[in-house]
Amino acid sequence: MKKLLSKRLTMLLLVFILLFGSAACQAEAGSSPVITQAPEIVASETAAPATVPETVSLEADVVFGSGPFNFPDTKAGLADLSSYKATLMLSFDGTRAGQPSQWSKTYVMLSAKDPATLQLTIEKTGDLSDLDTVLMAEVDGAAYEARGENACNANVIEEGNSLIERLDPAGFLSFIVGAEDAGGETVNEVAANHYTFDERAFGQLGLAKSTGEMWVASEAGYIVKYIVTTEGDADYFGEGVEGTLTWDYELTDVNQPVTFALPDDCPAGMVDVPLLPDASNVLNMPSILAYDTDSSLADIATFYQSEIPSLGWELTGEPTITDTTLLLDFTQGDQTMSIVVTTSNGTTVNVILGKSQD
Repeated sequence: MKKLLSKRLTMLLLVFILLFGSAACQAEAGSSPVITQAPEIVASETAAPATVPETVSLEADVVFGSGPFNFPDTKAGLADLSSYKATLMLSFDGTRAGQPSQWSKTYVMLSAKDPATLQLTIEKTGDLSDLDTVLMAEVDGAAYEARGENACNANVIEEGNSLIERLDPAGFLSFIVGAEDAGGETVNEVAANHYTFDERAFGQLGLAKSTGEMWVASEAGYIVKYIVTTEGDADYFGEGVEGTLTWDYELTDVNQPVTFALPDDCPAGMVDVPLLPDASNVLNMPSILAYDTDSSLADIATFYQSEIPSLGWELTGEPTITDTTLLLDFTQGDQTMSIVVTTSNGTTVNVILGKSQD
């Protein structure tokens, strides 16, 4: 199989040519060319990876690298790590329409399994249409996002739409076919196998000139470091653009503690408190839990005065209870919790998380 991949092949391509062909993807329309199979990073970095027409069928000659090493899955081995920090810097230096053009994007992802925690920051410089810093995070079932000067917002993580699935920097890298073995080295305190390659590893012979190196953890099989420099003109980057595009990726802090702090204006996280046994119409969003119940105000007050302190919260003041409302306030560190119950149209319990103003 490796011998076949290293030779000149004529094959039916459904997706490959679109990924590596002359219409190289652009990271931001008109501003950020992206090589190989990286997802398009359009105006919103949360956009799904670029898709291709299902009916496209092209036949072409493809020349791959002559080396013995192939690496088809650039996220291989990451799922087995308890934590890591992934950093990808994508930079361009060249011209657009005859004028100097330079830009860079730096993606930094912190990932931990227990508890499941993710943070991605995106810093941008140079000739890009949008230079706003982006922060995205996933903590305790809530997804946070803050862009530039805009306020931080939060939503429930949608099933199948996790940050790690969409925007892990390793997923932006191209798979490699036919790399050469360059020996063993220690990189980022990890024993790794070193490989070198050129544009043939991407099936791009004649389209652009690339040089690349990759270090793969000897035991765990994940990419420790990956550097690719590609020189191209309008045939590669698009009309009026030529220059050098560099990908510089590193994985560090493997299986080390991961900590980060959300911006102060981010909403509180998901509400984790017990519900009354007859709870119905439950809504749980970042900062608020709401549901209906047939329980009396007195029973609700008794239930939560018993249950909430066992979770580490302290009741502040005396409960406020009338014929139609109930109010209980708790604190824990710099967080506040208010339980507000109303009976105007049935009995509704609202549990609201906030932050202390002190």
